[in-house]
Amino acid sequence: MSAAEPAGAYPPEPWDLTGTGRLTAWAVPVGDLPALPAGVRPVVLRGRALAATAFVRYDERGLMAYDELLAAVVVRHGRGLALSITDIWVDSEVSRAGGRGLWGIPKELATFSSPAADRLGARTDDGPLASVETAPRRLPGLRLPLPLRSHVVQTRDGATVASPIRATGRVRPARARWTVEPEGALAWLRGASPVTSAVAEDFAMRFGAAAEPASGR
Repeated sequence: MSAAEPAGAYPPEPWDLTGTGRLTAWAVPVGDLPALPAGVRPVVLRGRALAATAFVRYDERGLMAYDELLAAVVVRHGRGLALSITDIWVDSEVSRAGGRGLWGIPKELATFSSPAADRLGARTDDGPLASVETAPRRLPGLRLPLPLRSHVVQTRDGATVASPIRATGRVRPARARWTVEPEGALAWLRGASPVTSAVAEDFAMRFGAAAEPASGR
């Protein structure tokens, strides 16, 4: 996004976005997890929680085009499963402001490298955050259910809020090698074990809830 974007202005929800993503699921020792919103608890199996990391490149076909690096934890919220985003960086002031203001997503700003040889990286003024190299596996891609539905649970203005997310697209298994800065914000992943990786090809996502129509009298 342009540096001229106003930092305090952002579109209302929902946001319809399109792009590609590189995702890895991790088994993380429960004691290494960062803080989660009140009222949620991580999904735990044999002392390890399930987390995910992703580099996402949203393109011009959607509401906004920008790059993103995130880490999230799979949690139980009420009777269902959801995601809680613990760390996230974008290269758009508008996305940063909207993520925080609309949904309590703790977006920060970062600079992203251009993809080269299937490698992506992100850094802040304090130094590198993480990078990933991916290579496709010779397995067929899978079409996501139409649509895949979940919620993102965050803390906004001191309260725990759940925001709907829906996505469609194709997921292809991949090999991924992540490098995480050992003293950086994602250092809590140092003791994690990768479970599986994939590339989300040409996905579409709707984030947030549509405004309810005004009721007439």
